[in-house]
Amino acid sequence: MGAARGVRHGLARAARATAALLLCGVVAACVTWASDEWGDTARGQVLAQRTEADRARNPFPWWQDTKKPPDQVPVGTRRDTPGDGSSGEVAVRIERTPEKSWRAVVRYRLRLRAADPLANRLRAWPDQFAQVSSSLPGGYATAVALHGGMRRPGYPHWCAVSQPSARDRVTVTAEHRVTLTAAMAADGITYAIGSAFKDERGQLVPRPRLPGRWAWSIEVPRGWGLAVSGPPTRQTARAVTFVLTREGNPGRVTARLLTSREAAAAALGSPAPQDPPGSSPEALLSLVVLGVVACAALTGYRTTPGGGPRAGPLVPLVAVGLAVALGALLIDSYSTHWKVLSWLWGGLVYGHTGLVSEPLPMESRTQGALLGTVLFVLPVLTVVVSHRRRGARCPAVVESGVLAAPTAALVLLAWLMGGGTWTRAVVTCLVTAALAACAVYAVLRLRLCGNAARAWAVPLALAAWTAAISCVVLQVLPWETDLATPFTGQRLFTGRSAGASWPLLFTLVVPWVTALLLVVVPLLPPAARVGRTGRLALAAVLVPALLPWWTVMTSTDRPATSDLLAQLAGQWPGDSLVYGVRTIAPGAQVMWCATVAVLLAQLYATGVEKGRWGAGARRNCLALLLCAAAATVIGAPNNWLPYWTTAAALLVAWAGAHLLLPSGRAERARKLHGLSGAAHARLLNSLARALLFAEGRHRFLTSSRGTLADTSLPADSWEEKWQSLRRPTAADAARETARLKGVALGGSAGRAAWSNGVAAAAATALLTLPWTAWTAWQAEGYSGVPESVTVAGAPTCVWLAHGFTYGYLYPWLRGNTPVGKAGWLWAVMSAVQLLLLVPRLRVPQGPTALSVFLILAQSTVMALGLALYWEMRLVRRADLLWGHIRNFRRLSSLATPVSAVLVAAVAAVATVLATTWASNVTAPVDTPSPSHSTTTAPPGEP
Repeated sequence: MGAARGVRHGLARAARATAALLLCGVVAACVTWASDEWGDTARGQVLAQRTEADRARNPFPWWQDTKKPPDQVPVGTRRDTPGDGSSGEVAVRIERTPEKSWRAVVRYRLRLRAADPLANRLRAWPDQFAQVSSSLPGGYATAVALHGGMRRPGYPHWCAVSQPSARDRVTVTAEHRVTLTAAMAADGITYAIGSAFKDERGQLVPRPRLPGRWAWSIEVPRGWGLAVSGPPTRQTARAVTFVLTREGNPGRVTARLLTSREAAAAALGSPAPQDPPGSSPEALLSLVVLGVVACAALTGYRTTPGGGPRAGPLVPLVAVGLAVALGALLIDSYSTHWKVLSWLWGGLVYGHTGLVSEPLPMESRTQGALLGTVLFVLPVLTVVVSHRRRGARCPAVVESGVLAAPTAALVLLAWLMGGGTWTRAVVTCLVTAALAACAVYAVLRLRLCGNAARAWAVPLALAAWTAAISCVVLQVLPWETDLATPFTGQRLFTGRSAGASWPLLFTLVVPWVTALLLVVVPLLPPAARVGRTGRLALAAVLVPALLPWWTVMTSTDRPATSDLLAQLAGQWPGDSLVYGVRTIAPGAQVMWCATVAVLLAQLYATGVEKGRWGAGARRNCLALLLCAAAATVIGAPNNWLPYWTTAAALLVAWAGAHLLLPSGRAERARKLHGLSGAAHARLLNSLARALLFAEGRHRFLTSSRGTLADTSLPADSWEEKWQSLRRPTAADAARETARLKGVALGGSAGRAAWSNGVAAAAATALLTLPWTAWTAWQAEGYSGVPESVTVAGAPTCVWLAHGFTYGYLYPWLRGNTPVGKAGWLWAVMSAVQLLLLVPRLRVPQGPTALSVFLILAQSTVMALGLALYWEMRLVRRADLLWGHIRNFRRLSSLATPVSAVLVAAVAAVATVLATTWASNVTAPVDTPSPSHSTTTAPPGEP
């Protein structure tokens, strides 16, 4: 019976797993169907606009800018062409010069038969290799790409000939170096290997089609990107090789510097830029660690109240994370169409003209799925999970409509922006989303995935409908333009498209604001719970506040929303797409702000009762500390991910939070937190009495030395007084006093946890006010409030989170006294701050030592000041003076001169180096998302 029951359970599990996989396949198929239709519509619109522009434009206007090939590149004749049996290769390598500029090194290698006449001619006249190099496959295209006139020729002037013996083959080698200008590096260098050129007389230069094996290759360093047209023989992350044959070679390679800062710096005459910091594998490592730590924080909510997270759920999460990382490395190494790590490393601007040959690139599909998940799906899941944890219906009918409204508005507004040509795509999107939602609802309602999944039928169907629509629409935003000037082909947005772009822009942040109001408002006290009108008013304030209004809007022929949509959705509608992790940052910043608000609301709801914590106090504080440490990574992932120190900071933040709040102290912490104000006063009075007798014994021993020596105090009297001072205390007075101090100064003084947390956060804000004020003053380079809070205010967020936790869970913190607990707090948050400071100190000539000293000094001031304030607060709660517990007489002789010297030294250093420190530590990280002016040719464009 037991074996049969086990077999039945196994078959049931297999059936449920199969049903879940089939359901995921159905949803993915629906999304793929809608995505293909969406991409075909975008491609058709691009083709229609191009056809309209070509039909309206004169075929040869007199002002047409016809680019002629350079007339200085020599063209080889028939006798400069290698004969049968020859082979060779042309290898281009981009490298960094000692002067911190870029140069292209071209190496030619030609193998000739010993009887080839060209061998004897090059042996006699090595300076004629320029004509020979143009006759090699790929040689003329290489010279044209690098040629800059007589002062910067793109072809070699000399060659070297070697032959081991008279019958061996002749090897001809040559090398040519060309220094690249900043404009060439930023605009890109195109090697049209299979294209035809015209010489200075306008005659067509014949393309060499020689027998034998001929190869052309290019290798670029880190920070450069390659756009390849035509199937190469071999391609890696930074290298491409073509084997050129007699049949023809349609290859075209564009090498471009991904970071455009160098061109701007060179144009302004600033010093030479440094190498791009960090690396792509480190970015992948940081991203994996962020995902694993976030999943570990979420699994902590599945534990019993106050307990630590179970290790069981973490094992498959870690395994999946490592598998995804390994797969990303393999795809990045061997894929020629999609470079995964370059998405983490930098940004690429992809023109809409590239959609002609490729409807929707893989990057666009993936980025659309990520944007839809972050902006629309996660808010729905947040509301659902929050309702389930409170035991409420998830969600109610009205709330379901409110959650579905932004997604419906998104697709309808996209239809208004695109016009009638997008009707079929919009209908397809709605139909496939409805099919996916119905499939999810039916499968879960029929209990094909288990009985427990039946209660999740409505919310998961709503999430599937939201995901199917948002992930498709955000791949390419529709547009509609009219041809303004036929001769130049300039197009302008229609009034309907420009008008619909404004509500669509606001719709992108509405889901998180809706989720925030639905989750936070029920957790507030009854007096602060606003009705529907109040929630609408709050939404009207929060939605504009979360938009990146500080973005520099440089568009002239596009609506003002174009640059804002480039920030939020990574695309200028009707013009270009931006691929890179920086595109996800604005949505992630809004998600971070909403997460912190929800955590604080939950801590408030469970911490207003005196002497009692809520069920999730510890795990909420752990999540709050992790959110504070991840603020910079969420705010500017392209700047913080490419450093292993970011992964280390996240791990230190997670491990340090568990070190500060050990699960083994739960029972003792609850007892200390449950002490009333009267009990706290009695304990503190007992501590003051014990310290008073200890101080009395110390003073009696010190003062009685002279009286005993001159016999003015008899020995019997001395013994009687000594025994009278020892009698009120225990035999082991020191241990008893320490234990009493741990209890009297380790509780919450009869106050609520929320009031203690707010008091500690206010004290922390006051102690860190100099750093916070200067950071706020320097925040003008950021694009909005969420970015300023997450990036510029990241150090302050770490301090405030640790300060709030210090007050909220003070009895739970490791340590026995306020100063001891603050010492552990300082060690953890200083380690996190130093590891997160590394990307800001990427400039080698920056004041590294001063920056480290200032961050540690500010952390020390915060921790020590908070500890002393908390000790004074505990003492005053018992109606005692601070001096009754802390003896300042022992420190007064040393504290005054030392403090004066330290204050003077810090003031002098801050006065002299404040400007340099501010510009390197608190200034915005200068890697914005790619601007429209740096648009390059799409990878797939011929």
